[in-house]
Amino acid sequence: MEAWVRFSAQSQARERLLRAAQYACTLAGAALNSGTSSGTLNRLQQLEAHLSLGRKLLRLGGSAEALGGAQRSLHLPDPVLRFCLTLSHLNRALFLACDNVLWAGKSGILPSLDSHKWSQRAFRYYLFALVVNLSRDAYEIRVLLERAEAAGKRGKSPENRPQLRADGGTQRLRLQLQLQLRLLLQVLRDNPPLLLDLLRNACDLVIPLEKLGLCRSSPGLVGLCGLTSSVLSILTILHPWLKLKP
Repeated sequence: MEAWVRFSAQSQARERLLRAAQYACTLAGAALNSGTSSGTLNRLQQLEAHLSLGRKLLRLGGSAEALGGAQRSLHLPDPVLRFCLTLSHLNRALFLACDNVLWAGKSGILPSLDSHKWSQRAFRYYLFALVVNLSRDAYEIRVLLERAEAAGKRGKSPENRPQLRADGGTQRLRLQLQLQLRLLLQVLRDNPPLLLDLLRNACDLVIPLEKLGLCRSSPGLVGLCGLTSSVLSILTILHPWLKLKP
């Protein structure tokens, strides 16, 4: 019970729960699209819209927090992480600023707001932030792979190392790919925060791509990806050690 009280006391946790419920409605609507009355689908769509508006309310003021994160990331010693995290926080701040304007329009404060234009602008910033996050994940994976390869070479004497025969170019390439894939899986298995961050960003990427018309996908896929990334985010809140740190 105490864990639930601590979890529900966080605005980010409440927003993640609403997000999971929103995309669960999207997924349910796609699954029940055929053979279901229009009244049920309309209720699901209305609930999804209310959850989306509630999430926007909870994210008010989030731009200041994102700017604070960008300021802190400027002091990271690693130049690649410093660049990626700072750019990600800045784009998230711009995304949340656009999201706040959208909330004002949908709540009636700015009735003449062009919601479509501001929505497209917000999703562009969101997409760029996700691309930068995935670039950071790729960099982290490359660093860990290099460390694992170096540790493997130090742990084996030259006569015990696997030798790749010079003959048979295709077979040699296949063996190299198998070794790299095995090492990649080992690195991800040994680093759950990195694995969760990679899966979450990859799932989230589907949403702005679909909203911006860059990649056409079904509502069911969008709902599934959004629900999956929301559950992964909730896990990192419940278990902070699963959150990827700089």
